Amino acid sequence: MGLRERKKQATRRALQEAGIRLTLERGLENVTVEEIALEADVSTRTFFNYFATKEEALLGDVPATPDEQVRQAFVDGGPTGDFVEDLITVLITFLVSTDDLATQRADMLLRKKLTEREPQLVRGLLARFHNVEVELAGAIAERTGAGPDDDRPQLLAAAGMAVMRHTMKRLHYSESEEPADVRAKIREALRHLGEAFAPPARED
Repeated sequence: MGLRERKKQATRRALQEAGIRLTLERGLENVTVEEIALEADVSTRTFFNYFATKEEALLGDVPATPDEQVRQAFVDGGPTGDFVEDLITVLITFLVSTDDLATQRADMLLRKKLTEREPQLVRGLLARFHNVEVELAGAIAERTGAGPDDDRPQLLAAAGMAVMRHTMKRLHYSESEEPADVRAKIREALRHLGEAFAPPARED
C-alpha cells in the first residue's frame, strides 16, 4: 500500500472515529457532518469525498463487498478450485481488516455500543448486509452457471452471510483471535451447516 492510499485510509478512519465519538456524546440528531469534519480536522468537502451521509460514516466498513479482482477470481473458479475454500476466501474479504483484528474488534465493540444507543442505525446495517448478500449470490451464480430460477446461489449466499455474522460476533468477545482463527471458524461453521442439511442416516 502506497503513502497516498495510507493517508486516505487514515482520513477515512479519522472521520469514522470522530463521528462515533460525537454521536456517543451527543446523540445522532445533535451531530452534523460539518461538526464531524471539524472534529477530524478536515473540510466538509473532504467528508463527502469519503461518505455520502453521516450514517454511512458511523456504520463503518464492515461488511464490504470484495474488490473486483477477488470477485472475478472466484467467478473464474479460483483461487484454489475448491468451491468451499474459495467461498471462505471471499467471505474473509467481507471482514475487511482481518490483518488487524485488535483494531477491528475495538471498532465492532464501539459500533455495538453505538447501535444500542441509536437503534435506527440498525436498519442501515441490515441493508448493507443485504446488499452484500445479493452481490455474493450473483458471484456464486456466475461461477456455478446457475439459471435465474435456481435458488441455490441465494441460499448459499444467505448461509455464508449468516456464518460471517456469527464469526463477527465471536470476534467481539475474544482477544486472542488471529486471521487464521477467523478462517478456521468460518470453515468449521460451513461444515456444521453441511452436516445439518445432510440427509438423515437410514435406519436398518
